[in-house]
Amino acid sequence: MSQGAASGFSAWDEDRCLITGATGFIGGHLAERLAEEGRRVRCLVRSTSDTTLLQRLGVELVLGDITKPESLPGALAGCRQVFHCAALVSDWETTREIVRINVEGTRHLLEASAASDVQRFVHVSTTDVYGYPGGLVDESYSGRRFRNWYAQTKRDAETEVRRSERAGALQTVILRPATVYGPRSMDVIGEIAKAICNGTMLLVDRGRAQAGLCYVENLIDAAVLASESEAAVGQAFNICDGGDITWKRFTGDLAHGLGCSRVRWSLPYWLALGIAFSLESAYRPLRSATRLSLPPLLSRQAVHVLGIDQAFSNRKAKEVLGWAPRVDYATGLRRTIEWLKAVI
Repeated sequence: MSQGAASGFSAWDEDRCLITGATGFIGGHLAERLAEEGRRVRCLVRSTSDTTLLQRLGVELVLGDITKPESLPGALAGCRQVFHCAALVSDWETTREIVRINVEGTRHLLEASAASDVQRFVHVSTTDVYGYPGGLVDESYSGRRFRNWYAQTKRDAETEVRRSERAGALQTVILRPATVYGPRSMDVIGEIAKAICNGTMLLVDRGRAQAGLCYVENLIDAAVLASESEAAVGQAFNICDGGDITWKRFTGDLAHGLGCSRVRWSLPYWLALGIAFSLESAYRPLRSATRLSLPPLLSRQAVHVLGIDQAFSNRKAKEVLGWAPRVDYATGLRRTIEWLKAVI
């Protein structure tokens, strides 16, 4: 069992859990952890997904899609817990596509889970739901200001989870990780590392904002605890390692470890945000007309994260879950750099 696990479900050899998003960064690490602990793991995968890691782990794979409700009952059969890690992380996709996956997909999964034998539903959300307010934020903060469609849909997905909990259909727990990093983070850390080495990485306000980092294994610890703790039911938790690591330091440490030059380019926040908005506005119709697959060079979501302090209190997770960041920054950075050297 993971450190600090509270009493809860005990007959792991008799129970099965379902993971969505298991072919992704966070879901893949979760599947790996649970498989190592000898748990019966089932992963919902699409026919086009790369399942190489999951096949190596020997977990059960079931074809399905959270946007296709008819595929879910069979995938959930016999499962007592669901870890919902699947999401579309984007603010440049069409609004319809982001809503379809992040909100409607979550609703479909909740409804199917409530109709099956599922007892505990752990929903992986994000601190983006707060709307990037800056300053130290705890779970009582209610972000109402619209920032981008990704943040809005993740907030709406939490509303679906809360509705299911209030209806008494499921025991639910919401995890709100900050910026998750670590090996296999190709879409975020991998892209940042490539940009650093290519000399195209751009900081906002000289990288002075706190990065709000969370090493992936620390998040997985929290997910396991959330599935076990009775005190966690109906609660939301910020999952952030703490500390005051800025984007300037983080990118500088990555550059040093990879033998690259430090990031030299920076834009004021207001200018970066204006450029990002213009790029997104022009990109959507262009993508629709040409089927362009590459994202714009700068997005509002990236500017918010890079330019506003991502400082989140993890006190509640420590007190209620018994969680603590087991992997420190130096160790997490070293492991991340070792992986990056092998893939870029």
